[in-house]
Amino acid sequence: MFVHFTIEDGCIPVTQQARQNLLSEYLGILRDHDVNAEARIRDAIRQHLDTNTQFTAAWIACDGPRSWREAFRPVYDALAEVATDEQAAYEEAGKFLGLLVWNEALRHPERWHFTEYPKLDTDYMVKHYFAMDGHICARVKMRQADDARRHGDEQRAINLETAARELQARWLGRRP
Repeated sequence: MFVHFTIEDGCIPVTQQARQNLLSEYLGILRDHDVNAEARIRDAIRQHLDTNTQFTAAWIACDGPRSWREAFRPVYDALAEVATDEQAAYEEAGKFLGLLVWNEALRHPERWHFTEYPKLDTDYMVKHYFAMDGHICARVKMRQADDARRHGDEQRAINLETAARELQARWLGRRP
């Protein structure tokens, strides 16, 4: 589940798939390349979402620049078959990967907040995702605990730290 978090409005649900038509087109290309690849890729994405509190699509799928983890290699290979050149295939594969990650995060039970920043030398934005409870809320509670301690309220600090650890423990318990 996605939320757009703002100080003024809190968590606003985001319910739409980004660029649905493009995702459908890419999925057709992938299915033509390898009918079983989509399931393997989605499983790998879900496993990452279940065990991490922050990520980008590249963190999930790549070992380094232009180096795909095995489960994600069909994303690039499928688009390389229809692209005009290697650079175009690489750029389209990155967009496709981002749309797949968006799609899985949209369906995931955790509330995910995201920020965007421009990708160098391209016309699209990179998204950095954060788990609202496991990352953002836990960090806020730790900062509140620090503030409580500075103001002499040790019991409140302990309670806030305990709450933060409980949020983080959900993620630690999911790790394989």
